[in-house]
Amino acid sequence: MHALWSRISAVLSALGRAVAALLRRVWRIRASVVPELSGGRWDPVFDLPNVAIHANLLPDGKVLFWGRRDDPAGSMNEHSCTPYVWDPAGGGCTPTPQPRRADGTTVNLFCAGHALLPDGQVLVAGGHLTDGDGIDYAGRYDHRTDTWAPLPVMNGGRWYPTATTLADGRVLVISGSAAAHGTIAVNAIPEIIDVVGDGESWQPTVDFVGLPLYPRMHVAPDGRVLMAGSNAMTYLLDTRGGGSWTPLAPRANGSREYGSSAMYAPGKVIYVGGGNDAGTDLPTAAAEVIDLTAATPTWRPAAPMRHRRRQHNATLLADGTVLVTGGTAGPGFNDVSPGAPVHAAELWDPEHDTWTTLNAEAVDRCYHATALLLPDATVLSAGGGEFMNGPTPNPPADSHRNAQIFHPPYLFRGERPVITTAPAALTAGGTFSVEVAGPDVAKLTLLRLASVTHAGDMNQRCIPVPFTRQDGTLSATLPAEPGVCVPGHYMLFALSAAGVPSVAAMVRIAVSPAVTADAPARGGRPAALLVADEPAPGTRVTVGLTAQCPYGLAACWGGAYEALTGLSGVSVVTPYANAEDSTAEVFLGHDGLPDLDAWPAELARSANASYAFRGVEVTVDGTVERRGDDLVLVGGQRPPIRLRPLEQVLAWDLAARRPRAATAAEQVAYGRLAEGAAVGVTGTLAKSGVDWFLSVREVRNA
Repeated sequence: MHALWSRISAVLSALGRAVAALLRRVWRIRASVVPELSGGRWDPVFDLPNVAIHANLLPDGKVLFWGRRDDPAGSMNEHSCTPYVWDPAGGGCTPTPQPRRADGTTVNLFCAGHALLPDGQVLVAGGHLTDGDGIDYAGRYDHRTDTWAPLPVMNGGRWYPTATTLADGRVLVISGSAAAHGTIAVNAIPEIIDVVGDGESWQPTVDFVGLPLYPRMHVAPDGRVLMAGSNAMTYLLDTRGGGSWTPLAPRANGSREYGSSAMYAPGKVIYVGGGNDAGTDLPTAAAEVIDLTAATPTWRPAAPMRHRRRQHNATLLADGTVLVTGGTAGPGFNDVSPGAPVHAAELWDPEHDTWTTLNAEAVDRCYHATALLLPDATVLSAGGGEFMNGPTPNPPADSHRNAQIFHPPYLFRGERPVITTAPAALTAGGTFSVEVAGPDVAKLTLLRLASVTHAGDMNQRCIPVPFTRQDGTLSATLPAEPGVCVPGHYMLFALSAAGVPSVAAMVRIAVSPAVTADAPARGGRPAALLVADEPAPGTRVTVGLTAQCPYGLAACWGGAYEALTGLSGVSVVTPYANAEDSTAEVFLGHDGLPDLDAWPAELARSANASYAFRGVEVTVDGTVERRGDDLVLVGGQRPPIRLRPLEQVLAWDLAARRPRAATAAEQVAYGRLAEGAAVGVTGTLAKSGVDWFLSVREVRNA
């Protein structure tokens, strides 16, 4: 009996231990689910040696980043920079050599464009002299040797260009502004370089007048490149042969500067947030998606975010969802006043078109912040600040030489799969095997390494990889379209049925020999109103526009140019804005007056409140008549125009953020008018009902 009782006691004890272990496991599972239910987890803030305004994930899992200036109290227009490499494993930062031109002079890579080459090097194009004025430098960084090497210079300076790796391994560099044509002008001629091949020379492709700064570019499955924003109209660029632009579809939300976009699946792009709403100057929370694989690709509304955002980052996660971090919900360009920056992250699920609000980070991540996916499926969120408030730098408290790591909710759903072996090299359309351990794998994804700045990452993409399973071996096949499998390094993730990702295996997709870089294509630029040497057909109208962008109308020209081309009666828009006066010049298709009743609404419909319409100035000829107490200009088919003394000039003082003061000659111009004189009159035009008024700034004898 004693032996039996001992056995029973042992069984009960073992059962008790099992129950206790089960309860502990349940508690651990419950505890691990809490962070998911509360929206993931942010690790503590840690310091960096500079503001991570530009960030690139390298093939060894480290992050190359740089800021605007090495000394936080130094000049905002330094002409050198020190990039750093941050190691997520140990947390340390190591400075790289300073990038230099071929003659040994240093360059500042602030406001450059960059992309990862097929061999894992980082190509950088453009950089900083002063705000709006870029450099013609191009170079590449090799993480294997920790060296920078200059490339041939570009066709001109580029400040805020976009660099995009193409399906054939070449790199497209597009847009960017510089001092040119007597003003600040956006470079209208994109260039392409083949760094992998034998050439290493820049080749121009078809021009595009009216490019936005940092255009949002994404390689489509057929190899063409989608320009998704920030202009309202979207286009496809075929880089073969002489190149050609094809109008695609307008986004319903119009021009949206500093919105973010991402190719969340092959050929599928989301554009989210950005811009300024008319009447409030607030950014939007709206999102739009387009499927480039559809017979007729068009933008359609997606569910809106919970928060309005501008200057935010959209980061693709290992499971193909989109994480949005940072940004400001306040009015204007970059409102960092208390309460305006958005700290809560949001997660978009493409399958269900839903947004989930996640936990909040500790630091404002607005203008000049970056975010990118790391190989362990966490997200680095860093930077913000180092901008000019008019003539002065932002307060030091608004520049953030620090970062945080975010653990998305999918990391709290259970055990992670483990990739034990994976091939180092892949080819588009090829098959490969992956050895895995741990929970059953339900999904394989490839995420191209990030290269992010100024709320945009044109090179990230998520590719679902179909596979079959036999025990612990997955046999997978890559999509065959080179425009899907853009060459370069990717993170290969294995995800469990619960959606938990593995730590990534780093793989490289080779350049496909099936892609022909010089295949014929009909050359063609977008249908626009401008021909450079076209004679002015009608009344010249100077339009006063104040950009929300602090760098002035000439640098932030794309959305304005596009909006001006759509104004009623406009026949020609000059290609460059007047940087000094913040004005643009258009010509009507007739000798009459502009449609001031329609123009403000037409501008707002295209550009929203990205530009404030200050009015127009015209130059018209006629004869001065006296009608009662008024001097009136009459002539041609125009209605009579009542003339007034000058009250305020149309020209804008960008530094002072107010209208330019009138000169002595402008102040007395009205007094030079005489009844019966034939004159040419220049001044600000206004309309009230059916009556027209002109404030005289300049008078000449006809």
